[in-house]
Amino acid sequence: MKPFRSCLAILLGLCLSSFAATPDAKIAMPKSSDPQLEFTLIASEPQIVTPIGIAIDKRNRLFVVESHTHHRPADYKGPETDRVKVFLDTNGDGIPDTPKVFAEGFKTAMNLVLSPADELYLVHRSGVVLLHDADGDGVSERSTKIVELVTTTDYPHNGLNGIVFSRNGWLYLGIGENFSAEYTLRGTDGSEVHAGPGRGGKVFRCRADGRELQEVATGFWNPFGLELDRAGRLFCVDNDPGGRPPCRLLHVVPGGDYGYKRRYDDTHVFNGWDGELPGTLPMLKGTGEAPCGVISTDRLALPAGYAGSLLVASWGDATIELYRLKPLGGSFSATKENLVVGEKKFNEAFCPVDFAAAPDGSLYVTDWADRTSYPVHGKGRIWRLAEKKGVKVEPPTHEQPLAETNAAALRFQRLLAADSPKQIDELKSALTDADPFIRSAAITSLAKPAYRDAALKAADDADAAVRLGALSALWRGQVADPVPLIRKHLSDPDERVRFLALWWAGEDGIKALANDLSRAVAQEPTPTLFQAYLASAEMLATDASVPASRAALTKPPVPVRQQLLASILYDDKQPAALHAMAAATVSTLTDAKTAERLLHFARNGDTKLRQEAIRTLAACPHADVPGVLKSLALDTKLTSSLRADAILSLARRDATQLPALTELLNDSEPHVQLETARALRLAMSEAPVRMALQDKLASLSDTSSALAEQLQFALTSSAAKRPATPADWRKAVAVGGDAESGRRVFHSVQTGCTMCHQAEGRGTSIGPELTNVARSFDRAKLIEAILDPSREVAPQYEHHIVETKSGTTYSGVLVHIGLDGSPLINALGTGRQRIPTAQITRHTTSPLSMMLFGLENTMTVHDFRDLLAFLLTGK
Repeated sequence: MKPFRSCLAILLGLCLSSFAATPDAKIAMPKSSDPQLEFTLIASEPQIVTPIGIAIDKRNRLFVVESHTHHRPADYKGPETDRVKVFLDTNGDGIPDTPKVFAEGFKTAMNLVLSPADELYLVHRSGVVLLHDADGDGVSERSTKIVELVTTTDYPHNGLNGIVFSRNGWLYLGIGENFSAEYTLRGTDGSEVHAGPGRGGKVFRCRADGRELQEVATGFWNPFGLELDRAGRLFCVDNDPGGRPPCRLLHVVPGGDYGYKRRYDDTHVFNGWDGELPGTLPMLKGTGEAPCGVISTDRLALPAGYAGSLLVASWGDATIELYRLKPLGGSFSATKENLVVGEKKFNEAFCPVDFAAAPDGSLYVTDWADRTSYPVHGKGRIWRLAEKKGVKVEPPTHEQPLAETNAAALRFQRLLAADSPKQIDELKSALTDADPFIRSAAITSLAKPAYRDAALKAADDADAAVRLGALSALWRGQVADPVPLIRKHLSDPDERVRFLALWWAGEDGIKALANDLSRAVAQEPTPTLFQAYLASAEMLATDASVPASRAALTKPPVPVRQQLLASILYDDKQPAALHAMAAATVSTLTDAKTAERLLHFARNGDTKLRQEAIRTLAACPHADVPGVLKSLALDTKLTSSLRADAILSLARRDATQLPALTELLNDSEPHVQLETARALRLAMSEAPVRMALQDKLASLSDTSSALAEQLQFALTSSAAKRPATPADWRKAVAVGGDAESGRRVFHSVQTGCTMCHQAEGRGTSIGPELTNVARSFDRAKLIEAILDPSREVAPQYEHHIVETKSGTTYSGVLVHIGLDGSPLINALGTGRQRIPTAQITRHTTSPLSMMLFGLENTMTVHDFRDLLAFLLTGK
């Protein structure tokens, strides 16, 4: 959760007198995008300060958590403990207006919820309590412990936080990643759930009195907001992924695994965020920054068109987001709109935290009111969203149960309830389904002890998808003696199965398999599989213990990994495929021994190994590199692909060497000619280069060829019949392209794609990773993203600009903001930079994408087509 930032402010005081809130001149009014709705201020400081959770009972009493302990500054003048305030409607207009203290004495209070019996529950970091007001006087006289969290960690908002009741009385709870510390969650009947170190957040449920505590789902960072819709489907907003945005809107299902584990660095190959890992589930949609609350629109009285949707409070983006859901298999797809948008200034912002629906269907919203202040401060707001006078609305329908009719969702429920041997074929079939939710249900059931033998047999199935699902189930079900099972599947013909075997061996620290891991990459390894091999080997080469501090966690033991890479690089007995992966992965390029080994591989070995070595040499400073690359480019005995890669690497490393390659304009290989022409655009200041290009152009009979267009573009920065408008470009690049040439366009200096993006393990991870972009972007969407990069900028890639007193400007994406307010920027050209707050003169965001407008102007039409062809190969 990120609903709090750092700034030390003194509490303005507490006032319990009647107060009709009017907008202060300093309070910027958030605006609704729907003209039928109005957003009004109900209360502000000093009536309410640093509000978090909110709930409204059937008597229209408004309860609000008022935080006074969250990162409490030493000079804070407010109450010693957190409070629950209750606002009463004293003038009969239907709007609560007068506050008083309902309960106090809490530490790190988070959220509130009312049970179906209208009893008020409070969740704090370390437990859940029921607050009693037996005489109904608006003051709680006692509390009852419902759930207790036992752990050594006490950071405020990564323990218990999310809370919601189902219609039939189950209390659902979210717990954050708890800084990797192990914990025990204990119910009133002695039922308890234990989580070992390094796990991610989880969702649990228990009865209203704390009995029958049980785990529901896992793999969250911080499930701070929970909601159940009319059909009893559970949704969650999960924040905050630190270095791996975006935050997530999730459909939470029993047995679901959403991929995240705190034990790993955020971008670790074994950390999932969008269903990338076997057995894990994807998000419905990426949300804005720091989502804290989620509510079904069916709880509200709204104009027609809002039914069945969700509202999300995006604390960091100053918005209330509307997500319209559409059935997709066993789950949903979602589209996002901004329903309410507020001021985003850092010290006077709209920072929505939580929602509550009033009996009349209006929506109440708590507002932390300061984007820079993690510690408690003297600001706070409560807002109300309701229809304007005269607008027709549809009444709330949330209390009217909705039966599930979606065939895939009903199938999911049937699979999840499976308990008969007769259903094994149905479960195996489900493991091959394209729907990850259907696969998840099958895995959850196969993990049951009753299916243990059947799952072991399915692990040998001829269908790789069945083997993968069965292994996932056996791992989840903690099969006895997994060593023979994993060892066998480290050599499985399917890459996904080998990945899972590596993951299982490394995560569970099975050192008996340490010498078997290389089996998984003995066949043709991919960059992802090789990273999995390195990660698993790294864990087994150490104690595989969870680091005690986050600083240690984000800095994996590099020497161990370097040793692993070196052992591969310098061992002549290793297969060429492993040498190639090591050559593509190694980062110690200033080391002379490493450089010499790469130069050796570039001159010798199989094609794939030489190719990866040549590509890596583009960043190697060794003095011999330019000469070797030139000789490879000129060697007509090599494949055209290797020679073209040598030209590209030379252009990326040292453009002053390019004039020596002008003779390659007349080479017999078209790829070599084209890459030479493209590279020589970097050396146009040299008269011999311009003359060589002119001579070659004059010799061509086909003036529409890719080579002719490249030569014309180099000589005039334009070309005949070059598209003049976006519509012309869309038409010109609608079909065609050479993926091999497109990869070199992607990595070229001219386009600069790798300044922000990675593909196939190479490049810079500031913008989206593009290896598998074709899974979600078709050709048309890719064209639009290139022609108009600012049209749709995902929240996690918002462009931040930080100016400092020294005159330095950092431009990049915001990774996170520290407790002292210092932003960590993943900046163009310099990578991650922590900028001290005291050095900042200006911190702004730009509506423009960091991707430069006019990228098409760096390419020929053929280049553009080729780039698209390359990106579309990644499925």
